[in-house]
Amino acid sequence: MNTMGAILKLFISHTFCCLFFSSSGQPKGVCVSPGGRFPAFSSEGKPPGRAPKGRRDLALCRIFRQNTCCDVTQTFPALISVRNLALTGEGSQECIHLWELLECSICDPRVGVRPGPPAICASFCDMVFKACSESYFSIDMKTQVKTL
Repeated sequence: MNTMGAILKLFISHTFCCLFFSSSGQPKGVCVSPGGRFPAFSSEGKPPGRAPKGRRDLALCRIFRQNTCCDVTQTFPALISVRNLALTGEGSQECIHLWELLECSICDPRVGVRPGPPAICASFCDMVFKACSESYFSIDMKTQVKTL
């Protein structure tokens, strides 16, 4: 198994573990926009399904194409984030792969049906931190600053 496959398998198992053990009374089966820095789902209130084709197709996170709440509205910002890390953030291959998985977590159908931002396991956060600690990150103050 290649490195990306191993990382993806680990991410999916960590995500499943976190979601399985932390679910408590959240809506089952319908897309719930997470809010915060994440754009609203166009499929709000509908069950996760196949990603739309054409101009609304996923720009990234295509592993979830068959069952997701996402469309290009969620994946284009993730694509820009990963691209910026690769081009100007001096991210290692491992960092870029892990960052992509982190950005795509919102498109996992088990995440899209839970209110609030994605719950990420501490062990996965530690992996991202270790892989990306030498990289440079920046934010777009217009779109990424959370106001209270």
